[in-house]
Amino acid sequence: MQITSDFITYVRRNFDILPAFLLFSFVASTLFWMPAVAGVSWEVLAIAASPMLTTIGVFMAHRLNEKIRNPKLRFIGWGVYRITDSSVRIFAEVENAPGREVARDARATITIKKIENGEEKPLETADLIPREQLIEFDNPLVPYETVRIEGEPIPWMIPEVPYQSRGLHGIALKHIANIGPGQRNRATILEIIRLPIGPNYYIRVFSEYGTETKIVVRGLLIRIPNRSYEKEYTYTRRVRCALKPGIYKIYLQITADKAFPVTGVTEVDIKDKYEIRFLKPYQKPISLSELNLKPLKNYP
Repeated sequence: MQITSDFITYVRRNFDILPAFLLFSFVASTLFWMPAVAGVSWEVLAIAASPMLTTIGVFMAHRLNEKIRNPKLRFIGWGVYRITDSSVRIFAEVENAPGREVARDARATITIKKIENGEEKPLETADLIPREQLIEFDNPLVPYETVRIEGEPIPWMIPEVPYQSRGLHGIALKHIANIGPGQRNRATILEIIRLPIGPNYYIRVFSEYGTETKIVVRGLLIRIPNRSYEKEYTYTRRVRCALKPGIYKIYLQITADKAFPVTGVTEVDIKDKYEIRFLKPYQKPISLSELNLKPLKNYP
């Protein structure tokens, strides 16, 4: 099955060259059977066919050269690393093949579905941690009224600084990276946090704003007598959302300029087996009991 899937993928990626190759083969073959059928000399037929063969050959060589030089992304695998005694983060590692061009404007996006009775279903408000139970400074981007995570960007561990624009609160965005030939980068998907009380686990899904808290301006303190003012600061972490324990399937897609996208699928099961399952590319599941997470202090 894997060989068949790889062959289909190869044909799709090189479909633009296939018609030219078939035409080139047909024109070249006429040099062998056309003289006998049409009564034309081989020399005359060769003179007539040469310009066409040259044009098709140049086109094929140009396209093949482009494909050889274009970036080629490869999914290295999934990873889990501990942040604190109470939490771990899941990331995906991607490589650009050696000898290729730089994979510019690389972006990682995710789509999340919940699994109920073995079926995929869209997320609902009931799947989100209530606002009053959010960990301090977590500020979700997904509205509680219309919950949907489809094709949403996630942050790179090493974002491209010159490309960084700013979003809400003036926070630099971290969802764009350039991956050099033979180099790798990692996209952080989510963080699983152990809580001391129900719902026991807290799934923090990251956004293009990064993974850490940022200092932002909350307002201005104005002194009326001399009309002076000073800025008042606070912390915030703009996450995509915070999910309750459950079974969630996460579809990951990584794209870059001139490169074919690569995809991955993983499942986070914090309901039945309490494990992280890596489905595509396949890796051995990781049990949460093996991670030995300790309850988070000072919650809520």
